[in-house]
Amino acid sequence: MRLYRQKRQWHVADGLTGIAPIYKVSFDGNAELIGTGFWITEKGHLITAWHVIADNIGDDGMDRGPIYAVQTHADRKLVVRVLRKSCRHKLYDLALSETVGPDGYDSDPTWTFSMTTIEPKVGDFVSTYSFLAHDQKFDGEKYEGISTDWFEGIFGIPELKLTYELRFATRINHGQVLEVYPEGRDRVILPFPCFRSDIPIYGANSGGPVFNAAGQVCGVNCTSYDGQDISFHVPLEGVLNLWARDIELIPEDPATRDRTL
Repeated sequence: MRLYRQKRQWHVADGLTGIAPIYKVSFDGNAELIGTGFWITEKGHLITAWHVIADNIGDDGMDRGPIYAVQTHADRKLVVRVLRKSCRHKLYDLALSETVGPDGYDSDPTWTFSMTTIEPKVGDFVSTYSFLAHDQKFDGEKYEGISTDWFEGIFGIPELKLTYELRFATRINHGQVLEVYPEGRDRVILPFPCFRSDIPIYGANSGGPVFNAAGQVCGVNCTSYDGQDISFHVPLEGVLNLWARDIELIPEDPATRDRTL
């Protein structure tokens, strides 16, 4: 599995190596960009929003459908990694996924961001860096974002004689923290601690990292209301309470046990 015939139009910021577009593919040749994730280890462990991958993960945590995360290198080589096993947070809209690259590329290290569990306060400026459809429109942004990269390529699975056209873009968006909900916003959609900002979040931004003014990841994109600059984010503290089982966070200790990041 690999992505080839890559095309990059132009590039501004290099946080791209730390994030990954998440694709769901079908046997009829269609590929759907469903979300964004970011790497938290050099071994290909990925954090994203649980709702991004929920439909494709069985009760045993194993991937039931073809979901892939695309790893970007500094030289813009792209490697497609399959989601092998995922763990869901018991409360937060968060998932930890173990990904595996194709033969010959599995040893390529994934790049991680600096992270903090210090939650932003009301009035703090925050930003997000995530993936979206290449033809996404940006009308009425309160704070104008910056599109940084566009990619076009063909993803091939030779053993199945399948090819998929992938086209995606990256964008940096900014905003301000407007409210913090330490006990959750409601009992149904956001029953867990979260914070609200006016960062515009688009269709495939869910699961992408939220950065504080120091450039540290402090949260994860969760959900938003289109066109209203009302977005909600999970504080990064939730990641530390995300317990994983049978995911090899420590390759030297492969014993089956629960572990947290």
